Amino acid sequence: MKTYIKIISLFLAIVLIVGIFIPSFVLNDTVFANDNAENSTIGGIKVETDDHSDLLTILQQAVLDWQQTEIVISSADASQTIQADQLIFDVSAAITQYKSLTKKPWYAFWQKEKVVHIPIPVKLNATAVQQIEQVGIWDTDKTLQEVLMQASYLKEHKVEAAIDDAMLQAGERIAFQMADLPAAEKGVAQVIPLLNDVVLVPNQAFSLLTLLGEQVGAVNDVGLDFVASTLYSVLLQTDYEILERHSQQESPPYLQQGIEADMDAALAKDLQFINRSEQLGKLQATMEGNQLKIEIFAAVKDKDITVRVSKDKIVKPRVIYRYSDDLKAGQERIEQEGTEGARVAVYRSIVENGATEEQFISRDYYAPQNRIITRSSKEPATVTAPTQNTGVGTSDPDLEIDLDGNGLPDVESSTAEESKPQDGPEIVYGYYDKGGNFVQTSP
Repeated sequence: MKTYIKIISLFLAIVLIVGIFIPSFVLNDTVFANDNAENSTIGGIKVETDDHSDLLTILQQAVLDWQQTEIVISSADASQTIQADQLIFDVSAAITQYKSLTKKPWYAFWQKEKVVHIPIPVKLNATAVQQIEQVGIWDTDKTLQEVLMQASYLKEHKVEAAIDDAMLQAGERIAFQMADLPAAEKGVAQVIPLLNDVVLVPNQAFSLLTLLGEQVGAVNDVGLDFVASTLYSVLLQTDYEILERHSQQESPPYLQQGIEADMDAALAKDLQFINRSEQLGKLQATMEGNQLKIEIFAAVKDKDITVRVSKDKIVKPRVIYRYSDDLKAGQERIEQEGTEGARVAVYRSIVENGATEEQFISRDYYAPQNRIITRSSKEPATVTAPTQNTGVGTSDPDLEIDLDGNGLPDVESSTAEESKPQDGPEIVYGYYDKGGNFVQTSP
C-alpha cells in the first residue's frame, strides 16, 4: 500500500513540475499575451464567445467588411492596387487553432485561461500575384509576405513593397543626349532635378507633365519644348514605347527635324512613354554649363539601337516681294532668307541576338520659310535717247557716238537689264492637305 502511495505521489510531483516549468510555445504566427490582456484575438478581432457558430459568424463578417477597401501596394517609384476580395481567408482553420491553443490540459486545472492573438490563414489568388510580379523593381516573395501578414490580422490596406536590390544595379548607359539651351528659354534649370534619379520601372507608363508636377509653370514654352525634345531624343535610343508625342512643326536650333517634341500644359500636350524592356532603367538629368545632358542607365546594354530620319519630300520656299519708299530707286533688301520645307519620317532599328527589328516612329511636316525681299517703290530715272540730228547746231556729237557700228547711239537701257533672266533654285509652290498629301499650286 505504501508503495502505491509513493508511486501516486511521484506521479503528481512530475505533473506539477511539468505544469509549472513547461516552456511556452508558438504555433505559426501565434502570439501569447501577458497576464494583463483581457481577451484573445483572431485576426485582430476580440474573442468574446466560446460558441463556435457565433464566433464563425463574427469573423466572417469582419473579413467581409475588411474586403470592401482596396489594397494599395507602393514603393517610391511604383504602385499597384489589388482588390481585397482576391484574398482568400480560412476562418474555420483560425477558430480550430484558437481552441487548440487555449484548451487547458486536465492536469493544469490551476492555470489561468490562456490569452492568444493568432492570424487568420490567408492566401492570394493567381491574378493578384501576377499584379505584384509585373513590377520588376519589387521582390515578389517579400512583398507577398507583407501583404499576407497585414491581411491575416485585418490591418490597414496600405502595404510597403519590398525592393529587389538586384534590380537597382543600373550601371551601364544605354542612351544619351546633350543639347545647348535655347536663348529664349526660362526656368529649365529649376525643373531638371525633378528628372534626375527617376527609376523607370518595366511596364509602367511615365508622363513628363506628371514628373514635372507643379513646377511646370516655372518653365516657359520654349523651355518646356526644349526639355521634352531632349528627353524624346534619348527615348528614341531605347526600346521604350512612345505613348504620346507632339511635333513643333518647325525646326528648333538644338535638334534636327523629326527628333523634336512639343509640350503644352494648358493644352494637355504631353510626352508619355513606357519601359517595355525586362530591366529597370534609371533617368539622369544634369546641367553642364549651358548644356542639358539627359542619360538613361540600365544593368546591361543588351540591344544595339539606331535612329534614322528620312526626308520623304522637300518643298522649296517661295519668294515674296515687298515695296518701300525708304529705299532708293532700284535698291532692294533681303528681310528673310528662305529655307526648305520637308516631310520627314523617323525609324528605329533594334538589333538583339543577331535579329533586327525596324520600327516606324513618326512622320512630320515642316513648312518652308519663304524668302522675303523688300524693293524700292520709287520709279528709276529713265534716260531718253537723243533724236537724230536733222539740222545744224541741234545735236550733241557726244551722244551720237556709235562704237558698235549698228547705226544707233550707244545708250544703256535699264529695262533691258531688268528683263534678263536670273539664275536661282527651282521653286515649288504648294502645301500638304490633312491626309499628308502634297498639293502643288501655281505661283
